[in-house]
Amino acid sequence: MSPRSALLLVASWLVFPGQALAADSTELTPEKVAKIRRDEAQALAEVNAEYGNRKSSEMSTAERREAIDKQKAASASVLEKHGVSGKDFARYEARMSPEDNARAKAEDQRLAEAAKAAKQPAPAAAPEEVHVQQGFSDQDPVELEAMEGAEPSIDVGVPKDAELPQ
Repeated sequence: MSPRSALLLVASWLVFPGQALAADSTELTPEKVAKIRRDEAQALAEVNAEYGNRKSSEMSTAERREAIDKQKAASASVLEKHGVSGKDFARYEARMSPEDNARAKAEDQRLAEAAKAAKQPAPAAAPEEVHVQQGFSDQDPVELEAMEGAEPSIDVGVPKDAELPQ
């Protein structure tokens, strides 16, 4: 074996495992398909809202062409964001089994519920009773709001609003 072929052999050992790992990171799953579909639907809804949610028959030819171009760009940007080519995505979707479609639908429902829960404000907790203490203790009071140079005020006795036992 010549030194050149040995070098190529060693180099191939370093290159091919890296390609295999890169292919695994972009591998499509039903869960990833659900995320892509959801993001794509949201992007297309934004484009449709930009054109007043009108039907294509209600638009002029120029507006229809612009809307279609923006929809294509939005779909392409979603696929690019997820690191998937349009060809691979379409091929995977076409070959999905019924079980994969069920998993994708379940994931889509889970994402919808999560988005709905994120939009709703958290329920307010019941107000807790707060214990108010004047100072560190009754024997060592502390004034929290005192003016500089003013004499300390010490309240002695029962508060005016307290009920006396009879």
